[in-house]
Amino acid sequence: MQKGKYYRMRKELVWGAGILAALLLFFTAFGKMKDTADMPQQEEFTSMEYKELPAVQSELSDSEGCYLCGTAKESLMGYFRQFDDLGIISVNQWYVLDFGILPHEEDGADTSGTRTAMTGTGEGGDFFSSTQTPSRGISTVKVSYGEDSILDVEKAKTILCQDCLDKLLAVMETYGPEGEEPKPRDLCLVDFQTLELYSLQEQHASYYIRDYYVRLDQTDDGMEVEAVYAPERK
Repeated sequence: MQKGKYYRMRKELVWGAGILAALLLFFTAFGKMKDTADMPQQEEFTSMEYKELPAVQSELSDSEGCYLCGTAKESLMGYFRQFDDLGIISVNQWYVLDFGILPHEEDGADTSGTRTAMTGTGEGGDFFSSTQTPSRGISTVKVSYGEDSILDVEKAKTILCQDCLDKLLAVMETYGPEGEEPKPRDLCLVDFQTLELYSLQEQHASYYIRDYYVRLDQTDDGMEVEAVYAPERK
């Protein structure tokens, strides 16, 4: 009698232990599933590719009216070409911003101190905030992109001669999602003395241009461009 009771108790204990183990396994597995669900999902990888703009035929009938190398009254490049300096061109509205890295003769003898200015290219265009210290050969420009800051090639081909249009398109290379059309910003760097253009697209970080060093930093809504007069020591 005692022996049968012993075996029944042992059997109940074994069943109880089995049920407890099963419950522990269930809750452990459930907890891991919950942890996995709470983990941030890995973002889908987007393949990026190098993009170039195709060649475009200029529609400017007379190269003398080119906004970059010509004498078009609507462009200030004829004025800025007299300075040994750099600038930024906002192509869509053709706005030229002078860095003012070094003092210009028209500034007079007093070149001390720091000058600040804020300008824009119009509704939907780019906005510039500049800080110039010509006595030290330093200039910084902060650019905020406008809603219409993607290069308008149709506009560019009506104001630039073929040579200048080719130069512009060559510095408008970008990186972007595979399969999408290139959408370069309408900004480029210009050397007033040589009229060479330099890219301000996001994949570039710095340049040495003659006696100047230019550093580019991308921001959330634009970029910061710092230019310094740094002639090579001999």
